[in-house]
Amino acid sequence: MTALDAPTTPAGDDSTEVADGPVTAARLDRIEARLELLLDHAERRDAELEPLRDLAAEVGVLAGPAMDTVTHRFAELQDRGYVSFARSSGRVVERIMTSFDDEDVEALGDNVVLMLETLRDLTQPEILQLLRQTAGGLGHADEPVHGPPPSALSLVKQLRDPQVRRGLDRLLGMVRSVGTDQP
Repeated sequence: MTALDAPTTPAGDDSTEVADGPVTAARLDRIEARLELLLDHAERRDAELEPLRDLAAEVGVLAGPAMDTVTHRFAELQDRGYVSFARSSGRVVERIMTSFDDEDVEALGDNVVLMLETLRDLTQPEILQLLRQTAGGLGHADEPVHGPPPSALSLVKQLRDPQVRRGLDRLLGMVRSVGTDQP
């Protein structure tokens, strides 16, 4: 039985009997005062939270389209292979980080300008074309050679071919460049 279920007393009697003892008018007044304080406190907190609710509503309005854009862009990047490339690149960086110590990184820092200049020189179109042609020619070098080696006369006869002469000129130019003492 609760205080609400307790039998009412006749008019003029300002106390009610409950299981915990009599409920007096003074006790009810104190409970009412406490409830009013709690209600005032709750209303103040509600007023303080109103700007946060407004902010949350605005963020919700903006976050939906923003999240749609991010999700769509991520899906595009994934379809084009960027995500798997980044994942693989992370594994490559991890291997590099575990394979080199501080001394190696210092040496890299000391030589990075020379390396970049060399890379810039290697990426010139004529150098790339030469490397491609050389790699194509070396691809056939693994094939077994049948028969006797060519004679000196047959090698000299190949000098009649303008492509052989150009190739030999380039080869001799590279050998000359490698043989110079100047950087």
